[in-house]
Amino acid sequence: MFYVKTIQNFLLLVIFTFTLSACDIEDDLHPSSNDQSTQNIIADDFTVKDIYNNDFVLYDHLTIGANTSPADVVVLYFTMYCPICTADTAHIFNTVMPQFSTRGTVAYVLVDYLSGSVSTAYDYAVANGVSNPDFFTVLADIDNIVENQFNGAMGITVVIASDGTVLMHEEYNSNNLFDTLDQYLP
Repeated sequence: MFYVKTIQNFLLLVIFTFTLSACDIEDDLHPSSNDQSTQNIIADDFTVKDIYNNDFVLYDHLTIGANTSPADVVVLYFTMYCPICTADTAHIFNTVMPQFSTRGTVAYVLVDYLSGSVSTAYDYAVANGVSNPDFFTVLADIDNIVENQFNGAMGITVVIASDGTVLMHEEYNSNNLFDTLDQYLP
């Protein structure tokens, strides 16, 4: 029995080594200090219903769109109303929004990509205390348009400049969000 277990472990080690040798991990071995994920990426326009069944058109909120009073930045936060998302949303509301309330115009947008309908997204927004449009716009991304464009998932934060440039795309990190907004807002 000992020999069988030893042979199994040896075969697993060989398979694991062979699998790793087939991967191109050179870039991972020499990481760059520059995050390449958002450099020179322009967000595509999209239209998604908000929880009040109004169209939210991204470019209407940016200088590249038709809106006469565009935001300096649009902050998208992907939520599924789990405890982590609820805590992050509360942190954005209680800490981030007050810090930048007098610096330019920021459109804070929660993206509900799981509810499946506008009415269900509305119910979740109300139940979680984020349905006030003066604070957050809540999108019902029922066709996963926004989720697919930004590879969104629970807790992903995307910051889009007024010209459509994606300034930040990562899991919610208040320090990076603060830094991004601080560097970009007037």
